[in-house]
Amino acid sequence: MSIEARSVMEQFGERMKRLAIYEPLHRLDRKKGKDRSGNELPYYELGMLTLLFFFENMIMRHKTSGARELALFLYEVCHEKINLDEAGFEELAREIIEVYRPSNGKRNSRSFYNWETGQEETVYYSILKAARSDLKSNTQYYTLDEQGLELIFSSREYFSEFQISINQLLLRKQLEKGEFMGSLRQLDEMDLSAEALTERLAKIKHEVSRSIVSEETYTRYKKLIEDINLRLIRENEEFEELHEFVRLTKDSLKYKLDNAKDKKAYEFILKIDNRLEEVHHEHSKLLQESIALRTHALDAAQQSLYYIGIDSFNFEQEIVDALMGKPMPLCTSSTFIEPFLNLERAKLWHPMSIFYKQRIERVGEVDKGKAFTYGATEEEISKGKSKIGQYFKEVMSELIPLFEEKSVVTLEDICNQIEGLRPEWLEQRLFYDMWMILHQKSPIVLENLDEESLLNGIKEALGGITNSIKVMEYEGTVQKVPRFEIKNMLIDITMRQKEGERNEL
Repeated sequence: MSIEARSVMEQFGERMKRLAIYEPLHRLDRKKGKDRSGNELPYYELGMLTLLFFFENMIMRHKTSGARELALFLYEVCHEKINLDEAGFEELAREIIEVYRPSNGKRNSRSFYNWETGQEETVYYSILKAARSDLKSNTQYYTLDEQGLELIFSSREYFSEFQISINQLLLRKQLEKGEFMGSLRQLDEMDLSAEALTERLAKIKHEVSRSIVSEETYTRYKKLIEDINLRLIRENEEFEELHEFVRLTKDSLKYKLDNAKDKKAYEFILKIDNRLEEVHHEHSKLLQESIALRTHALDAAQQSLYYIGIDSFNFEQEIVDALMGKPMPLCTSSTFIEPFLNLERAKLWHPMSIFYKQRIERVGEVDKGKAFTYGATEEEISKGKSKIGQYFKEVMSELIPLFEEKSVVTLEDICNQIEGLRPEWLEQRLFYDMWMILHQKSPIVLENLDEESLLNGIKEALGGITNSIKVMEYEGTVQKVPRFEIKNMLIDITMRQKEGERNEL
């Protein structure tokens, strides 16, 4: 498989610059010095402690961190190991600061041959920079410079876990500057970081199922997995913002294809868009795996921990011997064995139950809407039909005078008349059922009704004066009693009229 040399040497100078920031630590390692007991001074380790001291002061927003403050810190940490007095530690602190920030005013530098450009180059870096100063006491204070922070971050064990987030920040900066080739490189590095994190998640999954044997271990792994999941969620949000930024950049370049340079930039942004989609897809799978690890693997581990506790629990030793081996007060014994007793059960009425859904009915009420009961004989059914037909006939007979006046009337008019003649009918469900049946079967030709029909009683009452009945919905509703309300209807009775007569509503 061939390797493209140009791709390998890409950003060679930048990588050498990152390596150069370790030079001050190597110079400290080469320094020689002894304490009052004749022991060698650990300059390399003291150099790292110095970086951590200034880093912590940056976090705490302390603005007065100089050689004197560093000396006090080193004395507090190292006085049992290094035999020096406070003055000796102050001299030691000034030596270390001199390495990180030369007092002659020259910046730290490193010369190297850049194989990418084919030229000798020199990179300059600054670990410490001057902060504020106190002119009265002639004291200079320091803080970590950009390369000093980078050196601190590179020494942290979990720094690699934030590599994707760092690549995202660098990618955005490069896109803003139009460095599209470097952007593709950042995407490749993100892909590698995602692969490494995938392997780490798989390793954690095996460790969770194999190593959790105590509550402390479970808590430690739970915190680790939640941190990873939270970081992946933030990175996923950043990917969404990067997608939007790339889309806007692509749209802006799409209308500026005036020369070869613009066309090449547009081709690069298309490649970046596709590559970003691929990396985001892999990262999304990582997020799903971390969620599954947090929910399923941790729950399984917790259940396993529970069953381990059950298996190791000895009832005879833990309960019986403790209860019988030494006298206990009665209340203590009751509390001791209470977890092993059955739960008390009682059927109680709760005051909130009055707000539950309840069935409301009258005592002794018979549902008259159910004309036929299950299991009735044919004779009983025939008698029921006959009774209903007789009821319908009786109602229609009362309405004949109204129909003789007008062949088209409303149900409201009918109810008004019934209210004066037979008001008890308005309290009966069957009265309203009759009009709903007529509306359902409308139009009704009376001549076509057989003797077995429920409407045969209507035929007997109106057969001498009409041919058919039409019932249609009409505006409004009718309610004569609180219990029943029905939609208003229009009842059309086609009368056998004499020639020249008219019916009016």
